[in-house]
Amino acid sequence: MSNAGDGTIGVGMVGHAFMGRVHSHAWRTVHHFFDVPLAPRLAVLGGRDLDRTKAAAAKLGWDAVETDWRELIARDDVQIVDICTPGDSHKDIALAALAAGKHVLCEKPLANSVAEAAEMAEAAAAAAANGQRSMVAFNYRRVPALAVARQM
Repeated sequence: MSNAGDGTIGVGMVGHAFMGRVHSHAWRTVHHFFDVPLAPRLAVLGGRDLDRTKAAAAKLGWDAVETDWRELIARDDVQIVDICTPGDSHKDIALAALAAGKHVLCEKPLANSVAEAAEMAEAAAAAAANGQRSMVAFNYRRVPALAVARQM
């Protein structure tokens, strides 16, 4: 997956309520905790209401806004799509992002049914063959104490 060639990778995030604020902070500060190969660039924030999305983007540090998640996915400056919307929209956004060749980070719950989750997992597995990465956001996944517990 290409990036801007400047050591960054463009993030497009759909949703800016509570989890969107949390993820924005995480993208801005990830380098304080982990050695990341590319610095996240907060390229575009997606939301349904233009005025609210613009206000959130200004407060949270995003470069641009979109009010249609399909437009966000289609942007060339987005290589990662971070899905922070209510769970009933996760499947559609994730499948479209994977089909567009984007990496995907999806907030919990992944899906509303086992069938939806299976469809998403199959799409993610197929995309992985092309070098795309996808994951569900589990907030304790990288906590050092859990790594020690796993070793024990």
